[in-house]
Amino acid sequence: MFRQALDDKNRRREYLFRDGRPYFVLISQQFSRGDLEELCDTATAIRRLDRHRDGRGFLRGVLNGYRVMHLFSQPSTRTAESFMAAADKLGATSRSVSDIRTSSLMKGESVEDSVRTLSSFFDMIVTRHHESEFAVRASYALFRSGRPIPLISAGSGHSQHVTQSLLDIYTLRYSFAQRGGIDGKTILIVGDIARNRAARSLAYLLTKFRIRAIHFVSSKAHYPDDDLLNYIRRHDIGVHTHEALGPVLRDHGESLDAMYITRLQQEWDAHTPGERKLGTADEYVLNAEYRSLIRDDCVIMHPLPRVNELPDDWSDHPGFMVWRQVRNGMWIRAALFATIHAADLEIRARATRLSLLDDPRAR
Repeated sequence: MFRQALDDKNRRREYLFRDGRPYFVLISQQFSRGDLEELCDTATAIRRLDRHRDGRGFLRGVLNGYRVMHLFSQPSTRTAESFMAAADKLGATSRSVSDIRTSSLMKGESVEDSVRTLSSFFDMIVTRHHESEFAVRASYALFRSGRPIPLISAGSGHSQHVTQSLLDIYTLRYSFAQRGGIDGKTILIVGDIARNRAARSLAYLLTKFRIRAIHFVSSKAHYPDDDLLNYIRRHDIGVHTHEALGPVLRDHGESLDAMYITRLQQEWDAHTPGERKLGTADEYVLNAEYRSLIRDDCVIMHPLPRVNELPDDWSDHPGFMVWRQVRNGMWIRAALFATIHAADLEIRARATRLSLLDDPRAR
């Protein structure tokens, strides 16, 4: 019942939201455009308050006394540190388990018993796991328990990476602030679409805007699945698939407003230790020769880590936004924490009183 509700747009808010606020953050589709706009506004307010003499002290009291458990069974640097930094910005205390072998899960304890135990000690759980259904099972256990607490998926198998897509939308919103916003833009997504949870989560969120078209570039073995393609089409967005990057850029480069480059997800491949060659084929590498085919204001993004698909030569391109993406991860995750715990209105009100929200592109 809980799992089926996630696929039903008319029912999922009933299970994933409390009092109109996200409670279990599991899939990109659960957010409306209004939700995204408010999260982005809250992230901007937090970012600006953090740079204000009085604002930083105010922020540290927003979630003072709250405790967040970061349960990460997959290797992570940016996502884990970003979540912990976000909690710290708001005054919450973080604890983490990064080696699942040290937890009771290794003794045979069920996912359900583990998260219900943690709910006795913490006010929120952030989880990252190699199993696609881990976060769903954990949320359902909390949903039906006598003491539910919010849970945020920080990456679940190769299905979705919701908070990565939130920071990507926030970065696009910032980048297009002087160009009419995200509406009407054409986006190119390159890489292992079938297994790259960040790429798919972003594609789902883009349907909340009036996007002109989404171009996917990948090998046929890593094409987006029909469910994703049909979902995009149902939102009246043009969707196109291609097998090589060069021809797409030669035909459509001038019309592109943003390129989202991702790596080949080789960690999901069976391989013999020491025999795996990291990197993607040249057909999916953004080579320097393509620079003349796109506009200077084309936004270039990557969820990281990168291997060879986005060479360092692009770092001086005017639209290169990769490092801003990294910083934005902290701000949007802090905004998500604040929204879940009903502190977002107070944060935006404080930033408004201090006149910190006037310029959408202010650093």
